[in-house]
Amino acid sequence: MSTGVLAGCSTTLGSGSETTFRLGTLRPPITLDPIDAHSIGSEQVIGRIFDALYEYGEASDTIPKIAASEPQFENDSRTAVIELDERAQFQNGRDVVADDVVYSFTAPLEEDAPTAWRLSPIESVDAVDEYTVRFTLEEPYPGLEHAFTHPIVPRQEREDDREAFATAPIGTGPFEVASFSKEKKATLRRWDEYWGESTPAIDRVTVAFVEFPMTQLTSLRTNRNDAIEPVSPMIVDHVDDVSNASVQRRQGYTSFYFGFNLNEGPTTDRRVREAISYCLDLETAVSDFIEPMGQRQYSPLPPQVARDWDMPTDEWADLANERNPERARQLFREADEASGQLRILTTTDPKHKELGEALAGGLRNASHGALVVSKPESTFLETYVSGSERDYSVFVGEITGTPDPDSHLYPTFHENVAGVTNGTFYREDAVMERLMAARETENRERRRQLYEAAITRLLEDQVCLPICSFENSFAVDEGVRNFRVHPIAGVNPRLAAGDDVVTMRTDS
Repeated sequence: MSTGVLAGCSTTLGSGSETTFRLGTLRPPITLDPIDAHSIGSEQVIGRIFDALYEYGEASDTIPKIAASEPQFENDSRTAVIELDERAQFQNGRDVVADDVVYSFTAPLEEDAPTAWRLSPIESVDAVDEYTVRFTLEEPYPGLEHAFTHPIVPRQEREDDREAFATAPIGTGPFEVASFSKEKKATLRRWDEYWGESTPAIDRVTVAFVEFPMTQLTSLRTNRNDAIEPVSPMIVDHVDDVSNASVQRRQGYTSFYFGFNLNEGPTTDRRVREAISYCLDLETAVSDFIEPMGQRQYSPLPPQVARDWDMPTDEWADLANERNPERARQLFREADEASGQLRILTTTDPKHKELGEALAGGLRNASHGALVVSKPESTFLETYVSGSERDYSVFVGEITGTPDPDSHLYPTFHENVAGVTNGTFYREDAVMERLMAARETENRERRRQLYEAAITRLLEDQVCLPICSFENSFAVDEGVRNFRVHPIAGVNPRLAAGDDVVTMRTDS
């Protein structure tokens, strides 16, 4: 037993009672299939069910999981050979073999899945033998270490029935699925035959969708949930007052933006996009709806990524327009777009809806019609990439990435993923070439220059309006011990890692 377990279980373990960790979330799981997952809610549950070749450590560093050791690089780092830990097993007792790894990395590309963007630079994946895999790159890929955190799925079991696999998958992780209801609730039970280290101390995990922040807060007060996430700005100051819980937060890599439909409709005209940018005071919107759980940002990169990469954030801030309804009306008239309604697409997440309504109010003040259309997340994820003016002119987008700018820019703006993860349909050769060159360049300074030029052009062309970053946050009951928030959103809630094992106090 790890020292972390011993340190946190003075009143819990040994009592023989089953412990359940209940999480009330605004971001429900949509699918449990790692190949198709395209939402934080799905990734957070999938991360308990599946392991990857490598997992994140305390920050964004990666350490071996199903891999037996670090990759062995050959051919000027164009080839990576990975030996598998022969102890690794799926939850049906079958060994994880090289063929499963090959399938996990090639199926997203063959299926044009939302996860394919991260794996597409890998030219080929081959099974050298039963427990050895070779990855081959045509060009360097600085994001390869992040790609290696892609969950490993069983080839045959998924191919037998993909639809069933999405609701009752067979993984390699410490928890297996007990029940799942799409966009409502997932219940997991600890897999007692788990092959890996850092075995969880918690027996069951329930992740349940809670529609409103105030309902989340009530669930903490009544002990219906042991934790809630994310912590809404509207309740953060009240958590200590109404419950025996505390807010745990950590700066992560999630940000919000207004994306424009450049495929069809009025927002294909740059003057309309510019007019919209004059309709809203984003400083006030962030202050009203996001702070203190996030901060204003002026590019598609979260502030800490922009800072770490020495980006010209002050220059980008100067490109942001201040609210000016009269200028907006003038631009709408010039574009012959002074009437009609602009459809603003959001999820049902209160933050998204509030930002959408704020923009709609600004449009109406500029004498332009606006309609906010809020969809459940699964429907939103299908709709915001349709490119149809009947679905949206503007959408409230959310980017969840890593410290690498590629994870924020390529899946959001590159034409290769238009209609998959890119809902803007922006096509400008100079920007596309820079985004592609940056993900194929090892030299960090050269990458920085390419990203700076691409972002500047995106902002000048009014492809999006950056809004803010948002912290990873949980309100956690005092009975939950050793809970720690990770900066990579999909890693949360992390219930066992190294010596840090979450335990829960139970009544004796």
